[in-house]
Amino acid sequence: MGRQSAHVLERIAEIAPTLDRTAAESERLRTLCREATEAMHAAGLFGMWVPRAAGGFDIDLVTQVDAIVELARADMSACWTLMIGNTVTASMAASLPDQGFAEVFAGDRQPVAAGSLKPSGRAERVAGGYRVMGQWGFGSGILHAEWIVANCLIEDQGQTRGISLAVPIAEVDVHDDWHVAGLRGTGSCTYAVTDAFVPERRALCTAQQRGSFFNANAGLRIPIEHAAVSLGGARRALDETIRLSATKRRLWDSATVADKQAFRVELGRLEGQWTTLLAGVRASAADLEHAVELDGDFRGAAAKLKAVAALAAEHCLAIGGRALRYAGAAAIQDDGVLQRVHRDLVAAAQHVMVADSAYQAYGDIVLGVGSDFRRGSRVGS
Repeated sequence: MGRQSAHVLERIAEIAPTLDRTAAESERLRTLCREATEAMHAAGLFGMWVPRAAGGFDIDLVTQVDAIVELARADMSACWTLMIGNTVTASMAASLPDQGFAEVFAGDRQPVAAGSLKPSGRAERVAGGYRVMGQWGFGSGILHAEWIVANCLIEDQGQTRGISLAVPIAEVDVHDDWHVAGLRGTGSCTYAVTDAFVPERRALCTAQQRGSFFNANAGLRIPIEHAAVSLGGARRALDETIRLSATKRRLWDSATVADKQAFRVELGRLEGQWTTLLAGVRASAADLEHAVELDGDFRGAAAKLKAVAALAAEHCLAIGGRALRYAGAAAIQDDGVLQRVHRDLVAAAQHVMVADSAYQAYGDIVLGVGSDFRRGSRVGS
């Protein structure tokens, strides 16, 4: 691990207590509270995988796994918001032309962008740029974002293609509709743009302009984020269960939960499972990065990573469920950490990046049939 990566992990360790302490407040607000957001800004964490040309750290994929796990261990909503903000902001930094880059990244503080993978907007070419309209769902972190990347479809020379456009938040209507069971603190509201003009300089280029490969090709990296956030949540669930087990007694029992052999066997099994899942995600991330460095065919490594990420999310949800069960009835109170973590794990496991389709895609690769992994998979492409 390089000094840059170690520095990021040190910063995460410093602000983790703040994210832990403010998690309940962020849930109540249905978006990250100001204290949590400012702590992440002050630590520079919105630039974790933003190109260094834009003032970011551009950390490697394995360090991204470790960073997300530790952030999610403190608060899954804060982690989710941060990783989405990093992904969309990195895409802008990597792909905006020079004039647009200078405009968006002009300030002293790292700008934050929100966005949705789905190309739910329509763009029309006009003199000097584009007219844009559309509505997108799941805009995680949009309530503290300065920009969105509007992923749209455009008719171009008789063909329909995708285009990504940077739009300032002042031109975006945000709907207060984030009423959900899990990941409540992410503020993942629906948002809309109505007939906004976007100058040519804020259209993301199809060819990468700056940064490392994964800055512009976020689609290959995103499964890492979703696996790691579930790993962090499961780690917190295990931590809480271990803490409670030392003093908790079930109804008429004189022995604590930790005194029981059955619990110790189960705890050992869950710890072994979590450790194996983490190792698998880290190894798959390293394999993908190595495959890209070789500049060869990395479809197999990408498909494997996505399957491993899906498996991690699936099994971390099960770990969270087992932890909640051992904690007993007290854990279901609104202020219980375990019930919040379990709800967050359920919500995280619903994402398309860790859906069952990942298993078939990897099976196709293993068998040498069907599925293909596109190289140019920028956000929304």
